[in-house]
Amino acid sequence: MRVRLLIGTLAILALAALLARGTGRGAAWAPFPPPARPAAVRPASLPSPPPTRRTPSRNLFQYVDDVAVPAPAARSAALPPPSAGLEAPSPAPSPAVRVAGLIRRGGEVKAALVVEGEVIVAGKGERAGGYTVLDVDDETGVRLRGPGGEEMVLPPPPF
Repeated sequence: MRVRLLIGTLAILALAALLARGTGRGAAWAPFPPPARPAAVRPASLPSPPPTRRTPSRNLFQYVDDVAVPAPAARSAALPPPSAGLEAPSPAPSPAVRVAGLIRRGGEVKAALVVEGEVIVAGKGERAGGYTVLDVDDETGVRLRGPGGEEMVLPPPPF
């Protein structure tokens, strides 16, 4: 018992000595003083040119030069006129129904569908807008029957 008390006391004293050593003027974590630099010998250099007053080549605070923009040139005859038969492809319209997510409620998987901008949660056999949910699966997606009787499979959301 006395041996343990003696070892504990010595450990506390060693810790106190270590902490006391790390404080004060010569602290253990103080940075090293910079090394003394020998006097540098400057080589003989050419004299610098006399200062002259120069005007800057541009105004640093002006973004655009005051240059007249030339009028666009007339269309050259080299470009063929757009043909009336070719139409520019229009962007694909957003689908009337899409899957926003899948939800598990009471062991049943339901689909969060966006039908014409409105979010509706529907499970197997339920209706969402004009669509009937035929099947909801995590991997294959959501199988729907549309208002016209057509069946479609919507992929599950990417997340």
